[in-house]
Amino acid sequence: MKKCLLAIMLLASLCGCDPGDDLEDRLAARTVIVYMAAENNLTNFAYNDLEEMKEGSRSLSANQNLIVYVDRANASTTPYLARVKNGALVDTLYMPEGVAADPTILRNVVSKAKLLYPALTYGLVLWGHSSGWIISENEYPANAASRAYGGSTGNNSASGSGRYWMNIPKMNQALLQAMGTERFAFILADCCSFGCMEVAHELRNVANYVIGSPAEVPDAGAPFHLIVPAMFESGEQCYRHIIDQYYDYYLSANKAYPNTYYNRSPGDLVGFSVPLAAVNTAQLDYLATATSRLLDTIKDKVSNGGSLDINNAVFYAINNSFRYSYDMVDVFKRNTDAADFEVWLSAFQQAVPYHRHSAKWMTNSSQLMTLMDHFADDAASCGDVSMFFPSSYYSQTRPNWNQTIQLYQWNDVIRWQQYGW
Repeated sequence: MKKCLLAIMLLASLCGCDPGDDLEDRLAARTVIVYMAAENNLTNFAYNDLEEMKEGSRSLSANQNLIVYVDRANASTTPYLARVKNGALVDTLYMPEGVAADPTILRNVVSKAKLLYPALTYGLVLWGHSSGWIISENEYPANAASRAYGGSTGNNSASGSGRYWMNIPKMNQALLQAMGTERFAFILADCCSFGCMEVAHELRNVANYVIGSPAEVPDAGAPFHLIVPAMFESGEQCYRHIIDQYYDYYLSANKAYPNTYYNRSPGDLVGFSVPLAAVNTAQLDYLATATSRLLDTIKDKVSNGGSLDINNAVFYAINNSFRYSYDMVDVFKRNTDAADFEVWLSAFQQAVPYHRHSAKWMTNSSQLMTLMDHFADDAASCGDVSMFFPSSYYSQTRPNWNQTIQLYQWNDVIRWQQYGW
């Protein structure tokens, strides 16, 4: 009996290590979750992107998890969660019917993916429609006027861009609840207009980097067969290679397929791509303070009734005929003292360590098609991250954008109300 007990104790001494000692051996290196809100007119592109992900997954190792949540229109099944591995969907888990634009669904999906595929680091891809920061009521369901993220029809149809949308502050709360004390290594927005400072700042406590475009992106979206490997790299290689693969793909596509990628006439986008930027969220509190100080130097211009010059500045979006999402570098360079601008620019460059500029891109707005012909193709003049600047011009928006922009945490530092807005 004593010999048996001694053997058991010896075995325990050899094998019974602290449970945390082999944690890294039991966890994947990274799990990337692709959240596909495709219950809308993008549903066919979701199928194509899934095929691209299958191709890209062939380069992944066993400890790299590419996970997709798919909510498509005209589907014969409920939404599902699956792993993309070696060119196929495996371990498919069908989930209850819901609307992907509901932040509760987003929270549950991320939580479930973390439970099933735990990892040392995580990434998130937001796939669907978006109009950046625009926000109406800060509750789900928001109507189409909010147009922040998602665009679900809610009835399994592909008719239009959807009536249900997720406001970014609610997205942030959902992700914080799902991630707990952990953060995403990156959030990649494969959707339009997500590359704005208000959104990146709102998500600063849930992700290390926010990657996206301030402009519209083509319906086909990211070339996942190329960027899947990049999403599993570490450090700055990750965001640099994601951006380079995305940007270079459309730079080449615009040239190789001028009859497919164009605005007014074939060939008018040759030499152009999609503007993209990576925001380092660890630097955003510093940038917010620097931006507040810079605005204070031009309070006469940014106050209600002021003379801020944005008429010729680069902007990235039009909503119901209203221009918005102005390039923050271009606006400040035009309107501030050169010395003050250089101090601020240093803070911006720390917060936006990598971006690639394009003065033209595919757009559905005929007005923007014409106006972007006059944008200077000068990468040094643009930061490829947008910012909203209140103006009496927006007094007719419903709801009033001059007030709704103040629902963002960015405004806790900027405080547009001190300028009369």
